[in-house]
Amino acid sequence: MSRPGRSVRLDPAAQRPAAFTLIELLVVIAIIAILAGMLLPALGRAKSRALATACLGNLKQLQLCWQLYVDDNADRLPGNVALNPGDIGSREGWTSDPTSWLQGNAWTDTTPIHLQRGVLYPYNHSLGIYRCPADKSTVRDQGRQPRTRSYSMSMYMNFRPAPEDPEYVLCWHTLGQVQRPSPARAAVFIDENEKSIQQSAFGINARDYLTLFDSALWTWISFPATRHHNAGALSFADGHVELWRWLEPNTARIARLDDWTVLKEAVPNADRDLDRFFGVVPEKVPIL
Repeated sequence: MSRPGRSVRLDPAAQRPAAFTLIELLVVIAIIAILAGMLLPALGRAKSRALATACLGNLKQLQLCWQLYVDDNADRLPGNVALNPGDIGSREGWTSDPTSWLQGNAWTDTTPIHLQRGVLYPYNHSLGIYRCPADKSTVRDQGRQPRTRSYSMSMYMNFRPAPEDPEYVLCWHTLGQVQRPSPARAAVFIDENEKSIQQSAFGINARDYLTLFDSALWTWISFPATRHHNAGALSFADGHVELWRWLEPNTARIARLDDWTVLKEAVPNADRDLDRFFGVVPEKVPIL
């Protein structure tokens, strides 16, 4: 005989998978937050390195254009003439000579026409190489239109090309004249701070023989970019590029100012950042 069956009542709740408790959910959220906190800075650093690499690539391309121009013009450097027909203290008053590597003013230019009119543009028609990808500045700081340019050229690279100019002796005019320092240490293009850039030339005082605008020697004339985690990029006359990390707290302080960062006081007699710039300009009057 078969035994009578027994009916079993199943609890519907027992058939459902167990849900997270509130405490378990909070633990999971906390773990995700910790992982995000660990990963986001690393991702930020990776992005910053990528932008710095792209910036160096732009300078490498501009430096190649500079070298091709020199090769095509019997060793003569492209012009780099800064002009100010009005108030020397006016940011928008500055422009560049038509014979220069570019024209115009990076703070006010709304079109690339002044880049296209420069003597280097025929060697590379890519407008992107004139702007650092980390540069978020806009025309006249109005937050509307990105600027066309982030880079300037050391003033000692032919800022007075006319032999009759009394300041002709203060800069190099041919690549062959670049000897002290050597081409490997002579700066050409410099990633300039967005609150400093205007005309074509990057101004730097020189030890022993030149201070600009009646400034003290230890004065930032133009100011370098700090966009790459407190670092800026430069190219050199031998063709290589470098990323320089700034050391002085004063450099970081100037970069944070809501002000035009031209003619700013450096650390007197001891500024490690400005001292590096003294080393990339002529050691003595180049033409005597």
